[in-house]
Amino acid sequence: MKDLETKNVQLLLVEDNPRYRQLLEEDWLKKRFGYQNVDTARNAKQAEENLNQRSYDVIIADMRLDSDDAGGFAVLNEVKKRNITSVVIILTANDTVEDCRQAFREGAWDYISKSMKDTDSFDELHKSIQDAISYFNRWGKREDELWLEEHLDELVYQYNGQYVAILNNSVLATAATEEKLKQELAERKLPLFLPMIRKVGDVRPIIELIALGESAALEFKSTLRWAVKQNRQIDDLQYQVLKTIVAFLNSEGGTLLIGIEDDGTIFGLEHDIACVKNKNLDGFEQTLMNLIHAHIGSKFARLIRVRFEDIENKQVCAIETSKSNQPAYLLKKGGVKEFYIREGNGSRSLDIEEAINYIQMHFNLR
Repeated sequence: MKDLETKNVQLLLVEDNPRYRQLLEEDWLKKRFGYQNVDTARNAKQAEENLNQRSYDVIIADMRLDSDDAGGFAVLNEVKKRNITSVVIILTANDTVEDCRQAFREGAWDYISKSMKDTDSFDELHKSIQDAISYFNRWGKREDELWLEEHLDELVYQYNGQYVAILNNSVLATAATEEKLKQELAERKLPLFLPMIRKVGDVRPIIELIALGESAALEFKSTLRWAVKQNRQIDDLQYQVLKTIVAFLNSEGGTLLIGIEDDGTIFGLEHDIACVKNKNLDGFEQTLMNLIHAHIGSKFARLIRVRFEDIENKQVCAIETSKSNQPAYLLKKGGVKEFYIREGNGSRSLDIEEAINYIQMHFNLR
């Protein structure tokens, strides 16, 4: 492990012997091995208070604390009760076979005897910390992996394209890159190595999407409401955008680019922006989302993400739509509702019989 990484490991040392605690903390963990973030506790109660304030990568606990025979086990039980990922290493002079077996049964990572020379036991402790960090960096925690799978749609909606740090079934922090995320964890003195770091969603630059061309999951529209040939605003054109969004919702999801002509030429949003209230991108996005709420339904808004990019000095909009678990309809004038799906690189309206059959098959609804 690199020195910088070692420096950022968050450690909690639970030891009741003040001389031994100071020796281990100051002379070995900090000076010899380079761990700079070390908190200490004298007993299990103080350890609980520490855990109420912060999270740790590694907890080093003595087995007997202030004459409490259950000291080390109390720390292990507290970690298990809180469902904390922290690695627990027992460092004890009471190195009995019975205690050792119980410690491993209750989830200890390692069990190291103080009966060795300090240099040997401390070297073993350092090696054990490094091994634990390397293991969890590589394999992670299965419970967090399962939590990520179960909450992936929600996480993509909130953090699409971002890197997230997940620990104990919750998101600790997010950032645009893995490097920035680790920097934030270090600055906030959060566990740096035990969190599972993953990128959620797949936000590709719009210029790359344009090069792919239209498909079942990608469509281009020149404008939202601006009629290019007539050179004026025609509100009914908005239904072309909305029907594509509905089709993506009812199929496998997809991305709609506004400001791009069918052949990939950059048209931009200038004319559309001039037609909205605030004459800016925020106004364009607000107008678009209002249309989605009014003509598709507010419950589908969480599945739709809007972003903008500047290409060739022109603004382009990407509307990323996730697959819905319930059918979506497009509400048009006169209260008419239409049902669309993706077929090839276009959106097709289904008649009543086709829609019923599709809904039964695709959404498992009757």
